[in-house]
Amino acid sequence: MSKNMFGFLILFTFILKVQSFYEGQMIDAHGHIAGAFDDELIIQLMDENSISKQVVMARYYGNPNGDDPPGNDLDAIRVSEKYPDRFLPLIGMQRKILTGAEKWDEFDYKIIELIDEVEEKIKTNKYYGIGEFIVRHWAYNKGRHAEQDNPIYSKFMKEMSSLASKYEIAMVIHMEGYPNLVVDFSNLISEYPRARFVWAHNCGRSKANIISEMLSKYDNLYCDLGNMANVGNAGYGIGWPKMEKFTSLIEEDGVLNNDMKNLFERFPDRFTIGMDVAHSKGLNLKNYSRRSNRFRELLSQLKSETAEKLAFQNALKIFTLPKI
Repeated sequence: MSKNMFGFLILFTFILKVQSFYEGQMIDAHGHIAGAFDDELIIQLMDENSISKQVVMARYYGNPNGDDPPGNDLDAIRVSEKYPDRFLPLIGMQRKILTGAEKWDEFDYKIIELIDEVEEKIKTNKYYGIGEFIVRHWAYNKGRHAEQDNPIYSKFMKEMSSLASKYEIAMVIHMEGYPNLVVDFSNLISEYPRARFVWAHNCGRSKANIISEMLSKYDNLYCDLGNMANVGNAGYGIGWPKMEKFTSLIEEDGVLNNDMKNLFERFPDRFTIGMDVAHSKGLNLKNYSRRSNRFRELLSQLKSETAEKLAFQNALKIFTLPKI
């Protein structure tokens, strides 16, 4: 084969790959907001990547290196009012007062005040859900993103699930898929069938058979694929910060794993995508476009109907205003 012919084949393969990208609407269903959130820049990135909406969850603690100060729910409301129909604010649950497993069962006055605060915020009809609850989290730096091991089947989560059930809104939960936690989570889900539980990061990065079993049992359980794109030098999609026996990825080098592809096709109404750009400085801004492009590549490998559901339709159904 001549060099010219070989070069043509490489170019042709590249063109086919680019053209195969999903080109429709997308909703970023897993986003965060804190002190360094640059709304104009985020809007620009959303527009450049054809992201119509973004779910934003406030982080009440900052980055350990100080480049992203703490945020709050008012920040989320501010951007949603400044850019109508672009941001879907949730009541943020990444809070200092929830650090420590004992606080999830033995309430002090601050936890009681938080529960009351959440309900009052729900009643404003400005928030589309609650989260992200940090239940079981693997450390990737010091400070508030250190190792956390909080009980999912706890007094606090029952109180939150009761509110989500009462007002029929979504709860986003970060919980790595340890088998004992899956059992405890199953008990919580079954007790609150009117709440919508969104288990972040492909249901705790669980294996396809575990996710399939859970989705088959519980109609009110959903999975987001936040940060599950295997691209860049950090992210849950590359098995960072660690993996366990129960952990699985969804793709490799832009190709969906068969078990995950079959899972998405079997449950097309139960998954959303998300960029999970938690910090608005440095590499994370580059990651927004990287992850958006990779999700388009992955979506193109699904049936068109399934791709549209994962890309935006499911998020619209899951994240709705409370029923007051």
